[in-house]
Parts: sequence; structure tokens; C-alpha cells
Amino acid sequence: MSEVKIIKEGNRITYILVREKENIPLVSVENGEIKIEKERFSSLQVALMLASVLKHAVLAEAATLTEEEWMELERFWAEEYESAYVRRESSA
Repeated sequence: MSEVKIIKEGNRITYILVREKENIPLVSVENGEIKIEKERFSSLQVALMLASVLKHAVLAEAATLTEEEWMELERFWAEEYESAYVRRESSA
């Protein structure tokens, strides 16, 4: 199974897809600039995760969040991804 780790280093936030044998940077945010790191993909799972991570990055960048609000946004993102991905897998 895969998961996304959110790494904060100074002003930079990086969203990394973590799988069994690989770490794939998806999106980074720094000084108000959002950069898509993963430009090519063929996996539906990676595509859904990238879309979800990008939405999270945009929402997080648009507002100054407290730590509690940040954690709530992360929970919302995880639930949204899980719902979309699990629902898609179940219908296949």
C-alpha cells in the first residue's frame, strides 16, 4: 500500500508518495509557488493521489493555518483520497 508523507523544511513543503520500494516527490510548495514534481505517470493511483495532493497544496497555500487547522486539512485530504480511491477500486 502507498501513502503520502508531507515534509516541511523551512518555507518548503514537499508531498511524497511512499511505496514499498520507492519515494516519489509529487508536489512541492515554497514561497507561494506550487510546483508539480511528478510530470508523467501511468498509474490511476498516482493520478488520483497527485490530484488530491495538488488540491491540498492549493488550499494550504491559500490560507495561513494554525497547526490544528493544518492537521484537520490533512485529515480531510486523507479521507477524500481514501474515499475516491477505494470507491474507484470497488467499482472495477
